Amino acid sequence: MNNSLNFIIGVMGLSWLLVVLVTAFTPYFVRRNICFGISVPESEYYNPQLKTLRRNYSIGCLWAGLILGIGSSLCYIWTSAENTMWIQTGGLFLYFIISILVYFSMRTKIKAIKQNSDWEIETKTVAEISEKSDKTIRTAWYLLYLVVIAITVFASVLKYPSLPEQIPMHYNIAGEVDRYAAKSVGTFALMPVMQLLMGLLFAGINLAIGTSKRQRDFKRSSAFRGVMSITLFVIGFLVMLMFTCIQLSMLTILNEKLMMFLPIGFLVATFIICIYLAVKVGQGGSRLKTTDDALVNTVDDDRYWLGGFLYCNKNDPSLFVEKRFGMGYTLNFGNPKSLMAIGMLIILIVALMVLPLILK
Repeated sequence: MNNSLNFIIGVMGLSWLLVVLVTAFTPYFVRRNICFGISVPESEYYNPQLKTLRRNYSIGCLWAGLILGIGSSLCYIWTSAENTMWIQTGGLFLYFIISILVYFSMRTKIKAIKQNSDWEIETKTVAEISEKSDKTIRTAWYLLYLVVIAITVFASVLKYPSLPEQIPMHYNIAGEVDRYAAKSVGTFALMPVMQLLMGLLFAGINLAIGTSKRQRDFKRSSAFRGVMSITLFVIGFLVMLMFTCIQLSMLTILNEKLMMFLPIGFLVATFIICIYLAVKVGQGGSRLKTTDDALVNTVDDDRYWLGGFLYCNKNDPSLFVEKRFGMGYTLNFGNPKSLMAIGMLIILIVALMVLPLILK
């Protein structure tokens, strides 16, 4: 087995490990007053029935991930690495479908348990006004991204005259050049422009986190905003550095073999961040200790959550709210501004796809 194949298997193996672990253990790092998207009293978190549902979901997802992950990896024995990568990608998609089916199975059971229980849950919801959090990092911090972009631009201008007419344009997952392009200003302008657009996206998400809906345990919610804001900045900075390294490799400043380690390094960093968020922070800061702990009341707003994933409340002025299942935030689709946010995201994605053609 050659080094390239070992590398491909390593990258895909890490990807599977990250996806499966994060998915399987999601019920354990969401808020304790939420069980598969259903509002429950926090005091019922250790209810044997709820514990069984969480355990069954995790076991089901772990087994599905183990079977699909190992099964798709064995394809390296019978077919090419490229074909196997497509098979593994399809396996990941199938895994997501299975995990969603298991989720809705558990959700149906918890709904039945809730209907047959006499839990005391407040049914009148209070739409907390979104206001800027002083825990999120300031937008000015994102100006540091410009330093990384400037390095990309400066290196391109400095190296451009001495480059050959054909330059490496794309690397496969093994770090090997699989496509060349004719030298042009547009070719080297692509990466800095993409970095700029990505930087604007990360800065915009940071603003959204800062103005997301406050939960009733204000201090914990505010602390969670701060952690997510810093996490977003760090991930964005890593993305900027990776784009710069790709450009420097195209300029032959960095050895192309370094490209073999970039995906794995990024995956390892992402894995460490996800583990930290799950174990130390939890969704909504559920694992953080604050003085608000004794003041938290459970509010039953299940009617505003479609499947526990999509939030739609026309009476809630907030544009962003914490997810009920998973880590981070989601849109309030009952707010007309959500369509504007989705439209801007689509425009950005289209721009990133079209830019390579325009600057070719």
